[in-house]
Amino acid sequence: MIIIQRPNQTRRKELALTLGFFDGVHLGHRELIKEVVHQAELFGVESAVLTFWPHPRLVLHKDPEKLRFLTTLNEKSKIIAKQGIDYLIVQEFSKDFFNLEPDEFIKFLIKEFKVKHFVIGSDHRFGKGGKGDADLLNKISSEFGCTVKVVNPVLVDGVNISSTKVRDALLKGNTELANKMLGYPYLITGAVQNGNQIGRRLGFPTANIRPNDPLKLIPREGVYAVIVNANHKIHKGMLNIGFRPTIETARKQTIEVNIFDFEEDLYNAGIEVALVKRLRDEKRFPSVEHLKEQLVIDKQNALEALKDENEEFYQNLFLTLRPEKDSNH
Repeated sequence: MIIIQRPNQTRRKELALTLGFFDGVHLGHRELIKEVVHQAELFGVESAVLTFWPHPRLVLHKDPEKLRFLTTLNEKSKIIAKQGIDYLIVQEFSKDFFNLEPDEFIKFLIKEFKVKHFVIGSDHRFGKGGKGDADLLNKISSEFGCTVKVVNPVLVDGVNISSTKVRDALLKGNTELANKMLGYPYLITGAVQNGNQIGRRLGFPTANIRPNDPLKLIPREGVYAVIVNANHKIHKGMLNIGFRPTIETARKQTIEVNIFDFEEDLYNAGIEVALVKRLRDEKRFPSVEHLKEQLVIDKQNALEALKDENEEFYQNLFLTLRPEKDSNH
């Protein structure tokens, strides 16, 4: 997959294209992407996904402090690349772009990016004021000899999947529902920074994670069973998101992972964590000894939750997130 920003970077190839922000690249998004790949093969053109950056709400100053992403741009691009797409178009979102009328926007894509085949979700809206829909796209496309394929929503437990619903599930601590909608365990990628070594003194050394993007959504506080990619190897572990109320009085949230049977140095190294199952709420214990007893139980529960996880699945998952030396493939 080639990541591009300008029309001439497609080498003037005709495209089958789907468009949207694709936060999380959940199962609904992947149904659209799968159909784009199919249409490209059917008509002998190249496949493309168009996404926007930065998020429209950041540009338009619509409650940007409340905005949190399921995937960073790097995570998103790596997951999309896994789906067999030829081009990821990262369209800069500006106020001028926001003010494009729906018909102007579609004509821009047809003329500048040589789009011949559109794939769109049945509820997708585009153009100024969100006035563009599948009916309008069909009308405009027919004038230019383009085709439109409308894809119905994907359901999980009888409910339409959306990025909003994934975020809501994570913030409520329903990790398993979120993962079911995503089609993969929710990911936190970041760098390991220096901590105060309290975990080590308790017999459970932890790596303190600083997420790569400050706008990354952090799930509900608590203890999670996780799979970790550390030093390019797959490990089991448990993660705590919270304020460490038993040992700290400062109200600063931390994200700390205890990697089982792991002694290597990780400071300033990159780390990737997949949240498999939420085990319990964070709580304040009467003493440090009570906390240590609970950590032993947490580890047992985490190992039980992770016993059937497939290492090869995680190797492939994390491989899509690691920056590649050759950006063209």
